[in-house]
Amino acid sequence: PPGEQLIDKVFKAYQDVLQYDATMHLAMRQPRGKWTSSLEGDVHVVLDRAANRIRVELPDQLLVVDGKTLFFRNDGMPGKHLAVPIPAKLNYEWIVQQIPSMSFPFGPTDLALLLSDDLPSFLSQAQSGEPAMIQSNPNDPAQRPRIQMALPVGLMTLTLDPKTHLIDQAVIVIDPAAAGASGPTDVVYTFDFQVHHTDQPIAEDRFTFDTTGSTASPSMQHMMASGSNAPHPLTGLATPELVLPDLDGNDYDLALDTNKVIVLDFWATWCPPCVAALPELQEVYDWTQEDGGRSVAIYAVNQGETAEEVKTFWADKGLSIPVLMDEKFVTAQAFMV
Repeated sequence: PPGEQLIDKVFKAYQDVLQYDATMHLAMRQPRGKWTSSLEGDVHVVLDRAANRIRVELPDQLLVVDGKTLFFRNDGMPGKHLAVPIPAKLNYEWIVQQIPSMSFPFGPTDLALLLSDDLPSFLSQAQSGEPAMIQSNPNDPAQRPRIQMALPVGLMTLTLDPKTHLIDQAVIVIDPAAAGASGPTDVVYTFDFQVHHTDQPIAEDRFTFDTTGSTASPSMQHMMASGSNAPHPLTGLATPELVLPDLDGNDYDLALDTNKVIVLDFWATWCPPCVAALPELQEVYDWTQEDGGRSVAIYAVNQGETAEEVKTFWADKGLSIPVLMDEKFVTAQAFMV
C-alpha cells in the first residue's frame, strides 16, 4: 500500500544519512476546562554515523556519545552523570535500555529513525492497522505529503519533506484512556523539525561532555538510587504554606497538622506514572490506619482537576487516601514539584 511504501522511504532516508544536525521544537498541549497544561522546548540532535558520535540536548538533559562512551546528565540530579561504554554496534534500542526517558513518543523521533536497525516499533508492529497516506494540509502552500497511523496510545500524523523524505512535523494525539490514565481530554504533542544540514562535516567539539565536579554512575538505577549530591532548594527552609480544600470542600491547613510525618503525593489522572503508583501509596495509607492509627498523614494532592473528576476516579480505583485539590497548581509551584 502507498502508506507502507512511503514509510519505507522515510526509514531509508534516515538510514542513508551519514551526518545529521537538526533542531526539534516540542510543544505539548492539554486543554482541561478553563485551564490548559503546556510544555515547550527545543531538542537538538547531532549525529556523525561513521564515528559513532551523537549529541542530544534537551532543555534539562544532555546525552553525548563520543565514539567510546555514552554520557548522560539530568539537571534534576545535579553533581553526577551516567558513563557507559558503548557496544560495537550502537543502536537506538540500546540507548533506550540505558536511558528509558529517550523512548518514543517522548524522546527524539529522528534519533529513533537514525539509529534503529529495523523500522522502529512505533512505525511497524506497534501500530494497529496499516499506515495511510492522507490529504496534504489545505493550508500548506508546499502541499507536503502526509501519512497517518494508529498507535497503541493514540494517533500519529507525519508531514514529510517531499525532496528528502525526512520528517518536517510529527503530531501525536495521546488518548489518556489508552495510555492508562483517565484525563478528560487528549494530550497533543507537536514536533516541528528544522534540519540544519545533512552529510556535512561536524566539529568534534560538538561531542564533548564536561564531567568537571560530577561523579560518574554506571547505570541510571545507580544514579537515581545514590541520591542528589546537591540539596533541594527548599531543604532547611520553612515548609511552604499549604491550605487546600479536600473533596468535600473543607479546607486543610498543613500548619495545623500535628502528625509526626506528613506525606504529600502530587498526582493527576492524566499522569500515567502517578496513577501507577497510587495502589502502593494506598497500601502505605492502610498501614498508617492499622492498630488504632499511626502519627502519619498521607495526602494525594491533585493537580489541575475538579473534585467531581477525582471522586469518580477514586471510586473506580477503590482508593481511600485523603485528597487535596490544587486546581491552580499554586501548591505544586510552592513545593517546586
